[in-house]
Amino acid sequence: MESKMKIFAVFFFFFVFNRANAEYCKLGDLTVTQAALPGKVPGQTEYTVVVENRCICSQANVQLACPGFNSSMGVGAEVLRPDGDTNLCTLNDGRPVFMGPEYAVKFQYASTSQISFVPVSSTIACS
Repeated sequence: MESKMKIFAVFFFFFVFNRANAEYCKLGDLTVTQAALPGKVPGQTEYTVVVENRCICSQANVQLACPGFNSSMGVGAEVLRPDGDTNLCTLNDGRPVFMGPEYAVKFQYASTSQISFVPVSSTIACS
């Protein structure tokens, strides 16, 4: 009977911990940083963008506001894909972005002006 109680306690702790993390994590845990790079494209500035998840839970199906972004700027659609006419872009082909800088999604683009990439939605998953 004691071993059943221990197993139950472990599962209960795991469930509560997972639920607490899911409620703790939020869209704001996705941070977007940009930096201008020395110009390689005449008449345009090249930018490097890093999207990092700072929550222990992964965030999938991440959509960013990306007004004015044009996929012809050399960014692969598997990294950042404009979604029709909506000024939204799907990050990382919808795959999860895990916690930590080593799992950050990075890309570069060139433009006459900096594009404001702002997280709009995601699916938080704790497992």
